[in-house]
Amino acid sequence: MTYLHYEGFLAIVARFTAGAEGGLDKLVQFWELAARLKAEPRRGWLKKLRLQRNESVADHSFALSLLCLFEGEKRGYNVERLLKLALLHDLEEAITGDLTPQDKESRGESAVRTQKISAREQLLSYFPEKNQRAYRDLWSELENEKSKEAQLVHELDKLEMALQANQYARAGIEATKLKEFYESSMAAIKDPKLKRVLGEISSQN
Repeated sequence: MTYLHYEGFLAIVARFTAGAEGGLDKLVQFWELAARLKAEPRRGWLKKLRLQRNESVADHSFALSLLCLFEGEKRGYNVERLLKLALLHDLEEAITGDLTPQDKESRGESAVRTQKISAREQLLSYFPEKNQRAYRDLWSELENEKSKEAQLVHELDKLEMALQANQYARAGIEATKLKEFYESSMAAIKDPKLKRVLGEISSQN
């Protein structure tokens, strides 16, 4: 068996990258940007609970995507659309960072909106030009809850927060520190089934 020398391997990678119109390079750049979410803490938990191991935005996005997959299949929704919306919903935080409601209030609605749009456009620049409008429209659909899929993502986003609060409660976090997270979820969730699930979760603490 012949083994390729390491320098030879790098030369092949370099040729492939150059010959693919920068495709591999953009893939790596996009990964490096999106992977920041692995290290970006969910700042609501960070500020309130000061845990040694804090949930990251990537942790939350993964969990939300699984909830969307599960619930979307049960309801017969467009699961591909749901998963795209779930993966996009916090992606801009790779650039803006996770902002708590207090952060948004102090910065001002207009400034936060400008930052979000700028971050989205930067992320979209990594996508093929022919697909950029479709993903821009998905962000708009999510933001304005224009479809049943977008509405479900919003509500499951809040339910996932309550599920995480329940996990923290089981790990010994005081119920008083978690109350506001349950209340935030309860105020946002309108779907009868999800509201019932939320009630069962919150009653455990």
